[in-house]
Amino acid sequence: MFLIIGNILSFIAALFTLASCWTKKRDNVFYYQFVECSVLAVASYFFGAYAGITTLAISAVRNLTVAREKYTFPVMIVFTALVVIAGVAANNRGFIGLIPVIATVQYTVCSYTIKGIKGTKYSIAANVFMWFVYSFAIFDISTGVTGVINFICVIVSLIKMNNDEKVLARSTAGGKI
Repeated sequence: MFLIIGNILSFIAALFTLASCWTKKRDNVFYYQFVECSVLAVASYFFGAYAGITTLAISAVRNLTVAREKYTFPVMIVFTALVVIAGVAANNRGFIGLIPVIATVQYTVCSYTIKGIKGTKYSIAANVFMWFVYSFAIFDISTGVTGVINFICVIVSLIKMNNDEKVLARSTAGGKI
């Protein structure tokens, strides 16, 4: 029963991940991901994935901080330290339990260092990849499958963004590129 509840919650969270992949405003990316991480933290309880609970709860607060443009270098350092300490302490899955810690550190640092939407989407792609691997490992099939779909959507979005940039470059260069 716990796996079913966890998968239902994970599916709901995945819809917010998908929305974050298609938005064109950076702050909206982080508002959607605040909701996603909050729901996934609850879902992780049903999977008995304690490193996931801690890293996702910290990530939810981080995402809200980024969206509200309060994410400074010292704040990034605090979030990174909290994720490593809490995630490693709560890890009950060996190496697999370290994936949420690694993924969260990656996105925590990138959320500070990357300011553009394109770079943010590349960071999301790397992050979603790590999370769907973890999801399948803990039998969170819903997040795993939707993670693969979201990964593909981010890649498609990036390809579209790159193509749009090429079209814009051609039009501003008089079609000579």
